[in-house]
Formats: sequence, structure tokens, C-alpha cells
Amino acid sequence: MLSIGELADRTGVSVRMLRHYDALGLVVPERVDPATAYRWYSASQVGRVNSLVALKRLGFTLDQCRAALDDQVGAERLTAMLRLRQEELEARIEADSRRLAEVRRRLRAIEEGQAMTDDTLCLGPLPALRLAGLSAEVNDTSEISAMIDHLESRLTAAGPTIRTFYGRPDGSKIEVVVGVRLAPEARPGPGLELVELPGEPRGAIVTHTRSEEDTSDPWLTVDVALGDRGLESYGRYRQIPLGDRVVELHCPVREIGCNAPHSAPRQTSRSSSRE
Repeated sequence: MLSIGELADRTGVSVRMLRHYDALGLVVPERVDPATAYRWYSASQVGRVNSLVALKRLGFTLDQCRAALDDQVGAERLTAMLRLRQEELEARIEADSRRLAEVRRRLRAIEEGQAMTDDTLCLGPLPALRLAGLSAEVNDTSEISAMIDHLESRLTAAGPTIRTFYGRPDGSKIEVVVGVRLAPEARPGPGLELVELPGEPRGAIVTHTRSEEDTSDPWLTVDVALGDRGLESYGRYRQIPLGDRVVELHCPVREIGCNAPHSAPRQTSRSSSRE
């Protein structure tokens, strides 16, 4: 006879799990000491426990394991169960392979974006902008992309769309603006707002060219590149189209740790999906 501890050592199944199997009637001790309630197992039950573990590793439920172990499942039924499990595992592998390919694609896009940011990053003043556009507020960065789509669908002015984002310093709201360039003396058309963005004496400009399969956030790598230079972005972020799949990213910059007034927290200033 084997104690429950010895059975655990031989099978690699914990004592706690063996007690659980006993409670479910899957592996019942040959004898239970009436005085101590200690469980004793026969040596042959090592095989039952090992078979149970093997079936569980294949993904069978405990009820299916019980039926197979108690010979309630014939060869034909067991073959059908195994074939079904094979199909399930193949489908999971295929789905996981697609997920893995997507993870690799995103990693590659980030790495290529980082190299592009490092190559094109320029530090200098940012020009003032005068736009005819629409504005709105959102609660957090996850809402920016949908709001941009909504505003652009309402924008009647013609021209390349410029997008700006500004997270309020208290973290309460993020202001989103979508508009087109406006000549110095021109006025916005009906239903549009005049949006005037002042120039910034110190900023960063990055040129980002998106490939057809790249859906990553072009801003992801900007703060990394700035951090390598001891800088951080803040305030109002601008995204200016230059052509098909080419966009310029503008943001004010300062030394890391500098508490400039009226600056927005970086974590609330941009969206994870801006294009």
C-alpha cells in the first residue's frame, strides 16, 4: 500500500489534488484508516493517476477522463473524442499562429518606426497654425480616434486634414481639433471654428512614412527618441499630412523634469490610433 504522500511522489500529482480526485470519485483510496482518516492506495493506482494526468493534458474534461478510465468509452468513441480534440488543437494553433504573426508585425513596425524617428527627428521652433475646423473633448486617449473620424465626417472645408490633441493639465479632458489650413485674412466657412495655434519656440518635428501594412501609432517612438536626448514632449500635439502615407508629427519639447506652465501630461495628450 502507498500513502497519499508516496502516491504523490510517484505520480508528480500534489497531495491536495489527490484529495480533490478522491472527493470527485476519480481516484478513490483502496483503504481509509477509520481512526486517522488517512488514505492508502494500491500500487496499481499509480497507473490510474498517470492515465488521468495524460488525458487531462490532452484537454479532456474530468467527466470525459472518468468515462475513459472506467471503460465507459469504447475504442470507437475514444477515437472520435481524440479526433475532435485534434481539430480543436489545430484550430487553436492556427489562431495562435495568426496572433504570433501579428505580434511580430507590430514589433517590426515599432522597430522600423524607431529607426525612422531617429533618422528624421529635428529640433527647432514650430510654426503657428491657423485652421478652419471643428473641435471636441474626449475623456481619454482611447476615445480620440473615434472622435477624429466623427469630426472629419462633419468637416466641410476642403484640403488636407490637420489634427491636434491637447490633454488638459488637470487630466480631466483631452481637446481634439480637426481642420484645414486657413489663409491669414480668410474666415472659416459656415459651421466651422477659427482655430489659431501659436508658434512654439522649441519643438520636435518627425517625418513618418507609413507602409501599407503598418497600423501602429506613429507617436509611439517619439518620446523614446526625445528621452534619449534628455527631452520630453508636452502641450499640444500636431499631426500634419504631407502626402500619401506621409505625415509630420509636431510637439513642443522641454528638458525632462522641467515644470513648464500650462503643460499637459504626456499620457493624456495623444491617442494610440491617430491615422
